[in-house]
Amino acid sequence: MVFVGIHETWGRIDATQADLGCGQDRVSIYKVRPPAPLTCYECGWRLHLVHKTHGSYELWFLRHASNPPYCEARLAGESMAHHLLKLDLAHHAREAGWRAEYELAAPDGSWRADVMAASPDESRRVALEAQLAGISITDITARTDRYGQDGVEVCWFTDRKTVPWLDAVPSVQIARPDDGGGVQVTAGAARFVPEWCEGREDCRSGAQFELPCKGHGQWLPADHLTLSRFVAAICANTTRPHRLRTGFSDGEETSRWVTRPYFLLEEEQVQAAARHECIRERLASVRRKQEEARRAAEQQHLAAIDALLRRQEALTKPVVQFVYHEAGVYPTIARDGTPEFAMGRPVYVKGKPYAVICPVASRVSALRSRLTPLVLFAATESERDRIAAQAAPSQRIEVLEPEPSKEPPPTVPSQPRQDGLTIKQAVNRMFGLDRM
Repeated sequence: MVFVGIHETWGRIDATQADLGCGQDRVSIYKVRPPAPLTCYECGWRLHLVHKTHGSYELWFLRHASNPPYCEARLAGESMAHHLLKLDLAHHAREAGWRAEYELAAPDGSWRADVMAASPDESRRVALEAQLAGISITDITARTDRYGQDGVEVCWFTDRKTVPWLDAVPSVQIARPDDGGGVQVTAGAARFVPEWCEGREDCRSGAQFELPCKGHGQWLPADHLTLSRFVAAICANTTRPHRLRTGFSDGEETSRWVTRPYFLLEEEQVQAAARHECIRERLASVRRKQEEARRAAEQQHLAAIDALLRRQEALTKPVVQFVYHEAGVYPTIARDGTPEFAMGRPVYVKGKPYAVICPVASRVSALRSRLTPLVLFAATESERDRIAAQAAPSQRIEVLEPEPSKEPPPTVPSQPRQDGLTIKQAVNRMFGLDRM
């Protein structure tokens, strides 16, 4: 069965319309002798008008005469469910004030719509496709794209239980209730349910930082609605196919029919999520820079301590010789620097403090009274100047030539020293932390 044929005089006719879509009466071609001059638009074979009842439907359609050739239009129209769904789609579009035509083809044959609905001002065309047979995602996507290339919107309707392409193209799933009621749209439309943290100032998913709420709303399946209401919404442009951008667990690439209010609720969350992420990245960047600065300062501090320990070690023998020649006895030198001597290594003669090797300049000013009677040793003139700037005016400071190092300085401050201690261990010893 087919709906559309070609009349020799009237041109294209639509059997589903009382006036055949051309201003003529069905009676003029129904069971007349000789047969009305009707032919198939696809194969050119002779057609005749048929009238039947199917449940609550009054069916008018065209049937090929006996022994027709192979005809895709005839084969495509054999399913009663397919036939009835096309009738419903065309009827609902017409109820919405639109023109609806069956089996309308593109001029170049790239597509043929089951029902082509057109707005009164012809500004919009929507192909309403009854897709009750199986089809691959690749094929249905290609067919959708061909419509799009000609500026034609499309919606695919199916009653199949499993619809793998429902997420890929503008489509809905339908069902006919057992009680004989109107066809229902059961899947393919969605509603957005917003959810926000209290006050929206501190998002519960902010983790390390206090961040504005990014929104925790989600898309949910819309409640079932009648096919007539859905088709009317398409015609009124109050529902549109939309690629969901957030809050849908079934996948990132999901197409659903949505209304503008739900789109705006999602848009609000999308914008909030972008702000949330921007602020999070900014704060994370600041935190990274602070951490990098802290590590750099720590490395610099450890490097300074390592250099101090090396200078103190390199001055040990020169200081022993200097004190021996000056005091006439060999001194005793502490193994490590201590806070009491500005982290310098104290030198003892006959058990009494005599000198300090390389005290830390920044600690000297607080210990002037203790250090003034002692000799302070420095390894360079610049070190002497730093110490002198913090010491008492009468402070004696001697610069000695350090003993050449037998090994190059380590590139990593935490590398073990010659005596087997790491820098951290040496610092702990200097502050007495290894004895706690």
